[in-house]
Amino acid sequence: MRRHQLLRTASPLTVLALSCALVPPAHAAAPVAVQVPNGTFARPTAPDNGTQAGHADWYPDTNAVVFGKALAGHPQGYQATSLNWNGAPRSMRTRLWGVKNGSQVTLRWDDSPSTHPSCKPEQVKDGQTYNVSLVVPTGIPPDPRVTTNGTDQVGTPSWTTGRTFDFTATEDNPMVSFDSEETRSLSCGPLITNVTAEQVPAPVDQKVAKERLPGPAAYNGVATLEPGVAVDDCEGSAAACRFTVDRRYSYPYYGRTRIIGEVYVNCTRNTVVDDHPMTNTEPPYDNLTQYYALKGTPLTPDRADISVSRPHLAAQVAAGFAAGGGNPAAVSTSNPLTWSRTTTKSLNPTIQPGEVSWIEVQPARERVVGTFTNSRNAYRLDAVFDVPAASLPDRYFQRTGPLNEVELQRCGTARPSGGTPDNTPGADQRLLTLDAPPAGLRTRSVPLQP
Repeated sequence: MRRHQLLRTASPLTVLALSCALVPPAHAAAPVAVQVPNGTFARPTAPDNGTQAGHADWYPDTNAVVFGKALAGHPQGYQATSLNWNGAPRSMRTRLWGVKNGSQVTLRWDDSPSTHPSCKPEQVKDGQTYNVSLVVPTGIPPDPRVTTNGTDQVGTPSWTTGRTFDFTATEDNPMVSFDSEETRSLSCGPLITNVTAEQVPAPVDQKVAKERLPGPAAYNGVATLEPGVAVDDCEGSAAACRFTVDRRYSYPYYGRTRIIGEVYVNCTRNTVVDDHPMTNTEPPYDNLTQYYALKGTPLTPDRADISVSRPHLAAQVAAGFAAGGGNPAAVSTSNPLTWSRTTTKSLNPTIQPGEVSWIEVQPARERVVGTFTNSRNAYRLDAVFDVPAASLPDRYFQRTGPLNEVELQRCGTARPSGGTPDNTPGADQRLLTLDAPPAGLRTRSVPLQP
């Protein structure tokens, strides 16, 4: 079957071959740094030769301690944390924010036996042991066992720099844990500091449908949190949360084409040109409204448009989107975030005699992936939004082809106006020949679904 594709530009319809629906993905990603909050245990600040309780951004933070710079003795002057303290072995956990499921991750850190003067020689001479693990939701985690260097003198450090642990993330924002295995003294244990990470990001999956986005994820520190709690927290005031766009997984794209307006069936012997305004509406999608709908508690008053149901949260997304595009003030931006868009185009398709034709639109959309954070607490909310794109134009196509048998039979029926030139039942007057139906078999018309 012959098909024409015509692209709407200004006023004429110009022939154009259909291009790929999606913006081509970028080349394979190179390793990039992953932020490890307080990786050098600089907070809180301890006395140079003393200790200080706590370790910001690591969990659990109760009964933990950091060693001051002089006491830790790290060659770069970092503070360090002890994996044994106050009569017990400790676990130190943090999440690697922004790492997606499937990313290849390298964790690096430095370690030393304890430098605390209360240690005994036999507790440090052969080194001290601990585990480094990936805390996974299911399955058996990789769990390397590590022993520090030994030292012959209590209070003297013996730092090993650049230890590594390689793994594949099995979830977004994977959690890593340092766990002491030192039992010879419950207060004299290995020191760690200078924790860094890098990743080869997982490729962007552009096949995820906007109607079925992956669910949101919320956290309170490293613990998971019911997403609705974080949504309510951000909606509490206009400036409650800050939204940051993850540019690696956000992208503009062209969606699937769909029919708009009417289907034209030209039963006449004349070329038909139709000047006709056509209206196209592009709605927003996001995984927060989808999350609530799947729970059976859809957002109100508009379950389809989060800018209506959660206006403060939506404003935070818009501000973060503008900031991510290089306009932190979000003033007079040339690429604003648009929650929904209704466009009316005056199109003038041409339909040749004996052809069926229709108009399709290929919408320009923007996938926005990012994170809400609140400076007043440890809440974090990862969310995905899919909205009409302002940086790309919609594409309009005219599709045409010859009439099929059902359409030809319909053209052969009585016309509402006797003066209308048409393909009458006479075979010699048809534009295309059509075999007669078998004797005794009634014909029927089928609604056209191009």
